Amino acid sequence: MNKLKNISISALAGTLVSLSAAQAGGVSVSGSWELSYVNLNESKVTGNKLGINKNITFGSSGDLSDGGGVTWGTTVAVSDTHGITSASMNINMGGIATLAYDSGTGGYGANAVDNVVPTAWEEIDYGLSTGISDIGKVSSSKGVINLTVKSPVAGTGVSFSYVSRIGGGHISDGATSGEVNGGTGMDLVVDLVNVSQPHFGMRIGLGAEIEIMDTTCKGTNVANTQTSCLVGKKDNPYGGTAYTTLKLGPLSLGVQATFQDPMDPTSAGIKNKRSVIGGAALTFGDTLSVSYGRGTDRFRYNDACRGGDAATGHDAVNDTRCSGVDVDGTGGEYETIHFKGFSAAINMGPVALKGTKNRVGGWGENSSNSGEGLWKSHSEINLSIAF
Repeated sequence: MNKLKNISISALAGTLVSLSAAQAGGVSVSGSWELSYVNLNESKVTGNKLGINKNITFGSSGDLSDGGGVTWGTTVAVSDTHGITSASMNINMGGIATLAYDSGTGGYGANAVDNVVPTAWEEIDYGLSTGISDIGKVSSSKGVINLTVKSPVAGTGVSFSYVSRIGGGHISDGATSGEVNGGTGMDLVVDLVNVSQPHFGMRIGLGAEIEIMDTTCKGTNVANTQTSCLVGKKDNPYGGTAYTTLKLGPLSLGVQATFQDPMDPTSAGIKNKRSVIGGAALTFGDTLSVSYGRGTDRFRYNDACRGGDAATGHDAVNDTRCSGVDVDGTGGEYETIHFKGFSAAINMGPVALKGTKNRVGGWGENSSNSGEGLWKSHSEINLSIAF
């Protein structure tokens, strides 16, 4: 992305009386326009298929006067209504450690590895109301503190994120969020291997997150049953993921598995989620790239008798749990959602033409879906111009 301007800022002590010494740094302005054409399958109402998005980003950077090799930067993206959409500030300590404050960019911690499967443009659940289960709830929040330490050679590293309250909005300096329903969040990412070369790359890593609630059924000594714990959380929600990618010349491969326990105590609630994603991408120089991926998301519900033949069918091993499955496959303890999609992109300097078609089956886009046969789709062509 080319810089529109580079403005030197110096000798601010005379105008900013709160500072005891002059500051120096550089400011850059960049932005993008995106024009999209979207088509949904015949069972959904599409309406106007053309849309536009406009973003302007302001960035800044500078060096410490003592020559310690520490740099800092901040980026603010604004919408066309001039509301802050994201902001971040980070201190890079010699390329080994980075301390960052992030308010909505989601570029740190577990959210940065929620789906590392290679794509030419968008992920296989893009544009669908049903997204693949992933981690990143903590580090995608606003007001996250992140510390990342990486080896400068092998790329192995550890990234830790903390947010005092999940679900809050942007907070101005000197202000507080007030009451927010979410709890305190922490996540951890460990890259065991992270090698990136022009014609070879490999990454193997793990990630985990936990949300610590103010009160839970377990914390208040409420028995963990559907009759005594019907609101809030049974315990602190958590999740984990494992991922690996491999790059050999123009071919990139990746696979990722994720587990989530939302700690939903309700009888109709989800006990846990398990997703597996795989995909491959081909890149031809700096101009053309194509990709294809598939994934499954398996939900396990608290109520094994949910819908279906709850009145008559019982599990042969444990007669307290019924199968809950009708002849058409609906109901029951488990549901599986299937995803597949492909993307392509052509990059010509500041102009890029991108396209994707993603499909979801199973109980993905609405409750009338059954099995893998009834697919819902999202197709999009996108033209973007950046400066």
